[in-house]
Amino acid sequence: MIFPLLCALVFTLATLLACGLLSLGLLLTRVDQRRYWRRVLWLHLGLLPLHLFVTFPLVMGGLGSRAMVGTRGDERPYSGPRLLLDGKLQVQSWASLRAETDAPPPADLVAAAKARQRAIPSRDGVSLRAFRIEATQEPPRAVAILVHGLFRSAMEPEPVAAMLREQGCECWLVELRNFGGSSRAPFTLGARESDDVVAAVEYVRAQPGRANAPIVLFGVSFGTVAISLALPRLDGIAGVALDAPIDDMLPAAHRLFGVIAQRSSTFAIGEPWQSLVLRSLEWWSDIDLAALCPSDVLATLPHDLPVLVVGAGIDERAPPATVERLFARLPMPAERKRLWMVAESEHGRVFLDQPAAYAEHLRWLLEHLRR
Repeated sequence: MIFPLLCALVFTLATLLACGLLSLGLLLTRVDQRRYWRRVLWLHLGLLPLHLFVTFPLVMGGLGSRAMVGTRGDERPYSGPRLLLDGKLQVQSWASLRAETDAPPPADLVAAAKARQRAIPSRDGVSLRAFRIEATQEPPRAVAILVHGLFRSAMEPEPVAAMLREQGCECWLVELRNFGGSSRAPFTLGARESDDVVAAVEYVRAQPGRANAPIVLFGVSFGTVAISLALPRLDGIAGVALDAPIDDMLPAAHRLFGVIAQRSSTFAIGEPWQSLVLRSLEWWSDIDLAALCPSDVLATLPHDLPVLVVGAGIDERAPPATVERLFARLPMPAERKRLWMVAESEHGRVFLDQPAAYAEHLRWLLEHLRR
């Protein structure tokens, strides 16, 4: 309750300060200051609970919808995937980006990375930044579209793109609205971010020679929400890989509040403010969180669509129990779906912790693609 109360006090003190400035002017008119301040203090006594339970949630919801969501600072310098002279993808990281502030990479390598950039038009005037990584063979075995998680960019799925590329896939790293180099729009927790996935698939299929290519969708964390909600509008998807999948956005949003509280008790928000802030976010972004349930959508997928689900044992955002329930609801037979849980890994880190095994599970997916 400390953070909401502090914010409410700040809002109250702001108008109290304005009243103090007005009081200085009233001195010139010789108005009775005692009556004035009595009214001011009673007014602000009533404003404090109003700010606590109305203004604070409204402001936080507005910030969440319009300003607080974006790529984390140490990832913003990312400018695209890089292929080395031997043809391998140079996987980048936060550490490598920090190192480049003192030792910039070769200009031609950076220029080649930027040359892979594409601008994909989505709905509502949003422009998405995406990067095409050519396959090692032509035609490619499949075309993979990879989508990052919350507060990340196209850099996050680079390790998975490297694995898929080594297995003959063309890869497209797509940045959702508000992230990386994509343009800004209200944050909708997957509702309109799913439009970005649809736009990316349509754009890729419009490329020369790709109209009938097998399309594989890969998402990690929040990216799984955008992909799951987009799937009913996409025909002919050949395979899906979901890493740290989110099953239901409303409880997932509450879990995110818990993660924030663990990292910084100063900004902890408990109930009833969690629910009030989320209701405010729904109003600002024109969404219904209760209707954003990826597991409900995934339960309606075609029975012949192969799906790989990856989970981590140390994960508070996509807890193992929720991942297992999501997997159990997938309608395809056992031979068309696979669950891989890594007990010692954390959220969205399985492909970093066990790359060789991860590549083998991706191989399984590619071997079972719909034709």
